[in-house]
Amino acid sequence: MPGAMFEQLLTTTRIVRTDRLTADDLDRLILYCAGPDASVAVIEDNRPFGPRDRMLEAFASLRPLVRQNRVFPDPKVDDIMAMARALAGRGTDVIVGIGGGSTLDSAKGVAAVLSNGGDLDDYLGPAPVRKIEKRDVKLILIPTTAGTGSEMTRFGVYTARTGRKYTLASPWLQADAAVLVTEYTSDLPAPLTASTSFDALSHALETLWNRNATPVSDRAAAEAAVRILRWMEPAFDCSADGRREMLEGACMAGIAFNRTGTAAVHALSFILSEEWHVPHGVACAFSLEDVMLENLHDSATAAKLAGVARTLFGDAPHDLLLYRLRDRIVELKRKFGLPFTFADLGVHAGSGELQPLFEKALDDPKMGNNVVPFDMGVVNRIIASKCRP
Repeated sequence: MPGAMFEQLLTTTRIVRTDRLTADDLDRLILYCAGPDASVAVIEDNRPFGPRDRMLEAFASLRPLVRQNRVFPDPKVDDIMAMARALAGRGTDVIVGIGGGSTLDSAKGVAAVLSNGGDLDDYLGPAPVRKIEKRDVKLILIPTTAGTGSEMTRFGVYTARTGRKYTLASPWLQADAAVLVTEYTSDLPAPLTASTSFDALSHALETLWNRNATPVSDRAAAEAAVRILRWMEPAFDCSADGRREMLEGACMAGIAFNRTGTAAVHALSFILSEEWHVPHGVACAFSLEDVMLENLHDSATAAKLAGVARTLFGDAPHDLLLYRLRDRIVELKRKFGLPFTFADLGVHAGSGELQPLFEKALDDPKMGNNVVPFDMGVVNRIIASKCRP
């Protein structure tokens, strides 16, 4: 991948960029991370995926390998515990996660349980009974989508047995290495490209309108947002350069929001996923432009977003730049076929029925990260706008 990525100085995760990953490449990564005799477990999803499968079949002739694939969207505690039990007592030295965000988060969850014991549910929610205190295995994460940035973060998102989605944060969830393989995103279907691109864009923008923002996170997030907005459409149109640049842009956004956490967009998205199983990136795209408009009430955030727009569109009056940025987000959502209303999601209910469901979002710590405070008045306004035909 051409060009320097200075953002890697902001993370402890080592970044490897390559157009193709061979079995010998992975063996060398394992050697350097954990030594010549390391035993490896791979966490993957259960779809056939030629480049990964061919590489792992060749890799299995080089060193001991166990593959686990109980991975589904919005990873559930029971699935992660089943994989952890299957690996318990095997002396696993390295866990390699290969897949989208759900797969990478599952790999983190398995590593946490193997190292700290107990049940993953014990670590989740507002009052967890256990804390992640160590990681006894090396963790290598290889994304096959350009969106979640999970390969670069200390976060994992899990569905508890209650059905609620929770974000688990710990420095021990931070990977030792992230491997960006262009080939692994080259045949990503258009709907998944659209969804994951908007997840990455949400990460970058939510870092900018975040109470935890710093000059460092602002710079990283602004550069990620510019790259993503430049390349998400070419990636959707299957440009090889677009796929490569989006993979790096999503990684940059992961580095940025790893320093701040996400905010209102993600808090609202969790309700959509919990109630109607809306895919995560689609759920983020749903309210992105609406949450952006609310955050323009903060002058510092407005200035940051105008700076992103100026880099993209050239110099113009402040207000015009913000309108152009918002219009570009809307234009991309339309082209990508992403939803604007509850009816687009197949949810046919009035705002009065929907509002109580979203009250839970106010208890989400991510909502507290939003620089403009969100109360039910703001949330209800967004919901009402989404109920219009």
